[in-house]
Amino acid sequence: MNRSVADTARILGVDGEQMKAWAWTFKDHLSGRANPGKGRPRKFTDSDVLALIYVCQYRDLLDAHTPILQEPPDDLDETCRHGILLIDGYVEGYLALARNYRESADALLDSALKSGEPRDGGYPVLFAYRHTLELYLKIIGAIDEHTHSLKECVRLVEKRHGHRIPSPAREWIIELDEIDPAGTAFRYADEQGRTMKHAEHWLDFVQFKFAMTRVFTMLDFAVPDGTRMGRIDPTRI
Repeated sequence: MNRSVADTARILGVDGEQMKAWAWTFKDHLSGRANPGKGRPRKFTDSDVLALIYVCQYRDLLDAHTPILQEPPDDLDETCRHGILLIDGYVEGYLALARNYRESADALLDSALKSGEPRDGGYPVLFAYRHTLELYLKIIGAIDEHTHSLKECVRLVEKRHGHRIPSPAREWIIELDEIDPAGTAFRYADEQGRTMKHAEHWLDFVQFKFAMTRVFTMLDFAVPDGTRMGRIDPTRI
């Protein structure tokens, strides 16, 4: 009998992504249809399922005696989707790391909104976007000064490229700096790190996502070649 990923995952009590990871890791012990190649559906025979049941039963024991940082597998290729290859902290592509953080921030915000309890994820969301903004600005401005001030980063970016970040993006960035100038208020729930005069503020996550999308779209558009910030088109924000 041939079973789908969903059917096999249900038998093993794991999710589909875990199933795919095991199918790739233990492909030498499975039939060819368990790893059929890109664009083709996986199918698991009864023998495949029995082998994976054995894996499921003893995998925790192996993981408990395995270091976090491991030697790359000999057969590592683009089909491996359950981990990443770390190469001396190198990230390929200008602004690639900043964009990765932005995608993570977006996922956190979407999850918070979907949960119906956004306050539970409020600080992680704010920290993720603030850190992303800081990273964007430091890369674009080639800033090597030790500062976590978004306001200072804005100044250095504008000085380097000779253009002022336009409204309302500039004001939105400065707002985050005003409530968290040291980058610690959302990271450590540091009340001393907040400087705004009034302690209570309403943050509408839907509007916040709109604002952050506009800011990052503007920053992405401003540096199309990764070398020089062009004149910013206000219609892009």
